[in-house]
Formats: sequence, C-alpha cells, structure tokens
Amino acid sequence: MAYKSIVIAPCGNRSTLFKDAWLKQKDIKEFDLCLLFYHEKVDNPELYSIADYFYHLKDYKYHMLYYLLDKVHPEWLEEYDFFYFLDDDIEIDTIQINAMFSLAKAFNASIVQASLTHDSFCSWPMFKKARNSFCRFVGQIEVMAPLFSKAALKKCLVSFPGNKSSWGVDSVWSKILDYPKDKLIIFDCISMRHTQPVGGGELYQKIGVNPHWEWEQITKEYNAKKENYREYGRLLMVNRNSNIGKYYYYRFFEFGRAIKRRYKDFGFWDRVKSRLKKVFKSGNT
Repeated sequence: MAYKSIVIAPCGNRSTLFKDAWLKQKDIKEFDLCLLFYHEKVDNPELYSIADYFYHLKDYKYHMLYYLLDKVHPEWLEEYDFFYFLDDDIEIDTIQINAMFSLAKAFNASIVQASLTHDSFCSWPMFKKARNSFCRFVGQIEVMAPLFSKAALKKCLVSFPGNKSSWGVDSVWSKILDYPKDKLIIFDCISMRHTQPVGGGELYQKIGVNPHWEWEQITKEYNAKKENYREYGRLLMVNRNSNIGKYYYYRFFEFGRAIKRRYKDFGFWDRVKSRLKKVFKSGNT
C-alpha cells in the first residue's frame, strides 16, 4: 500500500541546505517539503518557492511544529504516514531522505534517525555512524532530525511546546512510547552531517533560559529518564568488505539450502515411481 511522507523543517535567511542537499535530486523526491520560517523578515521570498509549503511562523522549531500540526494543518496527522523534522543545519540528500522513509516503513518503527558522520558536530557519540552496522535499536532519538510514524507523532505531539530549547523533549518521547526496545532506531546505513556546533546557534542566544534547566524541568514533569542513550541491539552489515567471516559463514548455509531446495523441487522418488510405472506399462503391452 502506498504511503505519504513529509519533511517539515525550520529555516531562516541563512538556511541553504534545504535546496543544496535535501532537494539536490528534486526530480526523484518521494516526499513533500514544508518550511517554517523563524526570522522576523524574509529577505528572499523567491528562494523558498522550491518548497511545497512555506509558513512564516517566527518561533522555535518544536513550537512551530506544534502550531502547524495542531492549528494550521491538523488534517496532516491523517493524510501523512511519516514526518521528518530536520534541523536546517543537517546535510542529507534526496536519495538518503527517500531511503529513510522507506526504512521507517519497512521496520514499522516509531521514531528513527540517520547516523551522524564522523566529522559532524555531536553531543552524544552514540549517534555517530557505527562500523559494520546496518541499524541499532536504541533507547532515545535526538531532537535534531527525528523521523516519526503517524502513530508515534500523535502520542508525542503534546510534548513539542514543552520548552524553548527542546532539550529533554526527546527524553520525554521515549517515556510516552513506554520505552520500546525495537521501535527507536538509528540507521547506520544512512548518514547525515550536522554542520553547526551544538549550542552555538542563535537559538541559544535568544531563548533567555538555561537549556540544562529546561531539560531537568521537562523530564521531571513527565517522570522520564533524563538520559536513555543506550543500545538494545543491532543488525550487522554482512559482506566481504565489512565482515568476511560472517559473509562466508552465511554463504555456506545459503549454498546448503539451495541444494536442499533443488533436491526437493526435483522430486527424485516421484520421478523414480513415474519411470517404473512407464516401464511396467510398456512391459504389459
């Protein structure tokens, strides 16, 4: 069954990655793009015509997302199946975004994210790309670029305007979803690059409050674990380049299964019986 996906992201007058990376291969995109502008004045309105939707909401990321989905387009919670909330300093191209939506659906996930490249600015090393891993099942997904299923978003949306900095909001999501061990996934097979230092953007200059304090407050409000940055399990990449031992181990058993299938499909004893019947029949005539 076909599904519908959308990227919804904040942007300002200095944002460029939405056109230079996210829509780099615009002709093959399998998602809609909605931009939420946070500066007071739009310097170059024509620049944003590339997006399917554009709203000048002048607020913090998760406050704008909440307003959009609660007041402006509540019907989107039924129309779309997956929602990708990228920060405007996340570099990821069209093909990778398409793949993220496909993987989220294939794994029936609640919230997922791409792994971070090793040259990314990063708060938690756990989110950087893991060698030989296809994906990891974890306890928490970051706020910078989460991809939600419709069902998970409906449950978690109420937490979005919980504070200005968004610190700790991702801790609350895990709590709301009852700390699942197989629904929050980092896909190491896809990588994104965080291009700006953590805590160094203009957001932290204008919120007027300590984000660490906000983190403490929102996790207390929801009685959530402040940090649940843990791994429950992973799926490994198995090929000659990444894991040669396991590659030949599985190839050996695949070969054995192929022989077994051929033997069964050949129907040796059925063919013997069929041949004997023909011999006896010809001998009787």
